[in-house]
Amino acid sequence: MSPIFPCKGCGTFIERSTQHYRRMKGQVLCSSCTDARREAEAGALRQRHPLQRALIRIRRLWGEE
Repeated sequence: MSPIFPCKGCGTFIERSTQHYRRMKGQVLCSSCTDARREAEAGALRQRHPLQRALIRIRRLWGEE
């Protein structure tokens, strides 16, 4: 059984693996907060210059962000 951690977005308790918790440096989010964050990032990403968007995607692929 996985341990239970509080969501950093809304505070609800969610079940996540310890490995995931360490990889996310304690910033675990529930699925609702994750979806909301992705939607906000997508909106902000659409407003950026195409070269900035490409650089952000490359950094994500390399694991820098």
